[in-house]
Amino acid sequence: MAANGMLVCSFYVKKRFSRSTDSLLALNQMIDFETPDGETVEFDNIFHLIHVFCHRYEGFSDDEKRQKVFSINRRSLIFDDFPTYSYCSFVVRSGGYGVEGDITDRITQRVTYRRSENEADVKEFRVVVYVPKDTGDVTVKKGILVFQSIASFGVKTITAAYLRAFFAEGGLTFETRSVSVRAFIEKLIEQGRLHKITLINNYVSPNPADNMLISTGREEKSYIQPTLKQEWLQRILSLFQAADETGVCEIPEGEEFDDISIQFKLGKRLRTVRLKYLDKLSIVEDIPDEVFAYREPSALIEYMVHTADAYKERMVFTSLIGA
Repeated sequence: MAANGMLVCSFYVKKRFSRSTDSLLALNQMIDFETPDGETVEFDNIFHLIHVFCHRYEGFSDDEKRQKVFSINRRSLIFDDFPTYSYCSFVVRSGGYGVEGDITDRITQRVTYRRSENEADVKEFRVVVYVPKDTGDVTVKKGILVFQSIASFGVKTITAAYLRAFFAEGGLTFETRSVSVRAFIEKLIEQGRLHKITLINNYVSPNPADNMLISTGREEKSYIQPTLKQEWLQRILSLFQAADETGVCEIPEGEEFDDISIQFKLGKRLRTVRLKYLDKLSIVEDIPDEVFAYREPSALIEYMVHTADAYKERMVFTSLIGA
């Protein structure tokens, strides 16, 4: 069975060409959508717009630039409402074309089919859109998107591109951001998945003879399956949070390291998060094989919603900072 995972990100919607964070739209409230002929259509909330989006692309759309086809299975669309959040879920059907190839039986090694460059290898991926409810004085302006991935295949990039194009038609901007890296690390540590922490120092030898060399390498100190003191854990989390929010890695003077690498065990794989390379990080989690044992879409949806709900506890949904 191919490995199944989830790519988790946050999203927001704002008036097009506006730069102020005050222009973010409340996702649980009325949203104005401008039609091409200049009229304004009012939608009840973000889910009403997502519903229209799903119906728009129920037929295959051909993205020739990416050499991929894209559609949404209209019958897969589900919406549910709970006291603290709402969500909708749908299935994206997408695959790439442009390369000829032989479909070969791995056991008999016989070629069973010759695929042409115009034939797309279409797969189905579940997507969940999650939005917390407004509470008291808190108006929610950000939500969470969870995309299923299968082995090395996913639909986050192409789905987000079609969402941006759809919202742009109505004078709106739809944007995604990586979900909080701090939330990701905290969650995995709480689940006991921390495997190794490595402190990296651009080491300079105290021996003057060694310093005649152009480079003397670096020093790494690794701690396998460490139990972290709360104070030290908070120092690490603060560094990752600051780098995530500002895009700049700044380690305070006096620290005995120049970079930090944290390795987690996800299923049978090891995943590494490195402080100086956060811009290349995608928040991807494994989906346990037992979720698919039920052979019911509801089990996968429930797991993806539960994942989004867990991130909700560590995120701020009223501004752009940290998401």
